[in-house]
Amino acid sequence: MFVRKIILPLFLFFLLAGILQAKPQKVHLNTLPSNVSLFQLDNGMQVLLIENPALPMVGVNVVVKVGSAYETFSTSGMSHMLEHLLFNGTTHRTQKQLYDDVDRIGGYNNANTAEYFTNFMMVTPAENIRQGMEIQADMLFHSTLPAKKFAKEKGIVLEEISKTLADPQSQAERNVLSVLFKGHALSLPTLGTYATIKAMKCEDVYAFYKNYYVPNNMLLSAIGNFDSAQMLKMIDSIYGQEPPGVVNHPPVSDWSLGFETAHLQLPQPGEVFHRFYGGKNPLLQLFFRIKGKHSSVFFELLDKKLSDLSQDMRMQLGKRVRRISLETRTTPVANFIQATIMLPPGTSHFDSIYTQVTQTLYNASFAYPPNQLQAEAARARTSFLKNIEKPHMFGIFNAYEIAVNGFEAVLASYDSAPYFKAGEALAVQGPPVTLIQWPEKQGNGQQATKEIVTKLFPGQNGLPALIVRQNPASHLVAIHYLLKHKAPLESKYGKNAAKILHDCFGQRLKEVLKKEKAFGLEFKVNDNPYLPMDDIYLHPDFGYIRIEALDNDIPGLIHFLNEQMKNFTPTKEEFQKAQVKFGHSNPMMGGSPAKKLFQKLYKEQILEKSPYPENSSPITYEKLLRFAQEYFTPANMIISVISPARPGAVSKSFAEFKGHSWANEPAPYSPAFKLHDKPVSIRRENGGERAYLFWGFTEAIAPKDAPALKALSLILSDKIVFDIREKQGMAYHLSAGIDIKDDRALFYIEQGTRPQNVDKLLPQYPKFFSPKILDDVTEDDLQKSVNMYLGRMMFRRLSSINQAYYLGTSYYFHGDINYDHNFLQALKKVRLNDVHLVAQKYLHVKNPVQVIVR
Repeated sequence: MFVRKIILPLFLFFLLAGILQAKPQKVHLNTLPSNVSLFQLDNGMQVLLIENPALPMVGVNVVVKVGSAYETFSTSGMSHMLEHLLFNGTTHRTQKQLYDDVDRIGGYNNANTAEYFTNFMMVTPAENIRQGMEIQADMLFHSTLPAKKFAKEKGIVLEEISKTLADPQSQAERNVLSVLFKGHALSLPTLGTYATIKAMKCEDVYAFYKNYYVPNNMLLSAIGNFDSAQMLKMIDSIYGQEPPGVVNHPPVSDWSLGFETAHLQLPQPGEVFHRFYGGKNPLLQLFFRIKGKHSSVFFELLDKKLSDLSQDMRMQLGKRVRRISLETRTTPVANFIQATIMLPPGTSHFDSIYTQVTQTLYNASFAYPPNQLQAEAARARTSFLKNIEKPHMFGIFNAYEIAVNGFEAVLASYDSAPYFKAGEALAVQGPPVTLIQWPEKQGNGQQATKEIVTKLFPGQNGLPALIVRQNPASHLVAIHYLLKHKAPLESKYGKNAAKILHDCFGQRLKEVLKKEKAFGLEFKVNDNPYLPMDDIYLHPDFGYIRIEALDNDIPGLIHFLNEQMKNFTPTKEEFQKAQVKFGHSNPMMGGSPAKKLFQKLYKEQILEKSPYPENSSPITYEKLLRFAQEYFTPANMIISVISPARPGAVSKSFAEFKGHSWANEPAPYSPAFKLHDKPVSIRRENGGERAYLFWGFTEAIAPKDAPALKALSLILSDKIVFDIREKQGMAYHLSAGIDIKDDRALFYIEQGTRPQNVDKLLPQYPKFFSPKILDDVTEDDLQKSVNMYLGRMMFRRLSSINQAYYLGTSYYFHGDINYDHNFLQALKKVRLNDVHLVAQKYLHVKNPVQVIVR
């Protein structure tokens, strides 16, 4: 085996900035965890291995150091197009065989493209990772890029571009790139453009593939349940036998690629640019150049300071602005502090706001005191431990850092020293580059692990319900607070009461953590509703607080949290800050107006009216206090804890956490599907780049049929998506199948598409919902679909905090902490005959609902 191990002390020596000066300095070196190792194969591929025996899966991410930063105007979008094409077959597998082989092992095979990398992820149950790596290596090195699939993939990419063109935020980002990075490939969109994709030739993409997809231009990370020595042998036998190559960047006389800056024309301080985009609100954007070379830790700390400063600015500016955000924009060629101020519609004068924002930044202090740096370093170690619980997310989150700065930069997050070096003061100087974006005029248009013990302590006498899971292999403490009955209480006191109260608590906790013992604590009190992996939290009848920390002092941690939560009363200042934050919706988020209208229309038709009507009256400080007395009390909480501590010990730590009980506690509430006695058809003409379609019908079901219906949904979804997306190229993303809520099921298709596809798609929908759809389905097909779904479900149950979520919600909505686990186990036992029976029983279209916005 031709590998050499990189010596870790040398790597750590390099991390500590300043030690390579002429004058020797005393250096304290931290060691990495014993489960981390680095290697380089003989063909140049770098390898990072992180063992985690508590995980049921292994994730392998391969970062290829090529993306849109290595493209020209004529090749724009080629990296992304190539990513799509690699899923269409190899010299050993057809496209169908490729998909089937992944499904057969319960794997997740995906990729994403950005400016400096294309990232390929393969996650499988630990026992199947060799087959998964063989499939991934086959794609990386032996793809055929079949010409007959080229037109179809063009259609899918054009759909993806169409989706961004309909999104104001994507339009605004394109304008920013064109101003900041003129003369450099960073000015181009990663997806490419209509023109470049339409003109792209298959043979050119193949030449691009053979140039960049060589092992010495790749970095592989593997995380999960394996033995490093055995894993390294497998990696070398699968990836290490591929020959290295010479990467040639195209010579362009007036254009810079990658890390080059010869032709980069950075805007000069003080320059003002005007652009137009599809939003309704004017945007004032200021860019302050950060000179010099800095570590990723530096920018991480700076972003935290900027986040705090943006909240203060929002309070100062009041109603003159709709939203303000401060953040860093980092690239290998230039770095900026970026201020984005969204203004009310019709605003045409910006001078006073410009002056106030710039002066605040000039006067701001960005230095960190030593005790706060220590807390940040501890939190960074927590984040590192969290990331290695999610092998698929580790590669996604760190792909940029890996591609640009290597594995060492990622592993630096486990070390405290870079935080003290990066905590030096920064002063903002000089006039910013100014970009004003004006609204456009709108027309109409599993392996054996240590024993896991879980125990329920039902809440009584004012105590919370407590679910404790002991994971002896973990060094992370995850505590999930589920706060019940949000729907009736918000109906009583006002919309967003929970969100505002949670934000107030988050503000308080943030301030306390600056002074108190840190525990490496990270917390979450509200999620971004537009992040797909966060949507499990978007339920009308519960709120949550998520805590993740180190296991150094679990009783001390729980006591600290008990003290923060007991009798928590928000201050007026905290209330005002939270009210400002959630007082206005963000017009740039959540897609186009047409899509928002579409979602409103179809949800009104498929969901029963809530028994808890929305209270639109404004939240006052006094109302919030009354809301908190009923909502933010221990007896209204289900607390799920996952840690290495014994359940009994954890329970004792929460014995001090008591409050008043509900007198007449309501039942948990979930939105129910509406049954229709006649067909419904709604059409709206809106104009624009995208059309949105919903078609479906609702049936009453027997709850015992839910597992078989879920299996039927997986088959339906596969067939519908493959037909509309893969065969016809008429969608980039669509959702289809069966959604089950208690004793009712929704059979549906929901998608966006180009307007010219609408009349072709609508007549096709009913044919998918017939028992005949199963005529060519085999037992093996069913098993592949079920295993693929179960693999995806494992992703959401990898992290301790998400496991805690499923324990809490299972108990709240079903009275059984094992409900989620038992449902997945029942799904494993479903056979094809069961699916045929529920198809015959329920697959009969009647009274369909059809909603079209175009």
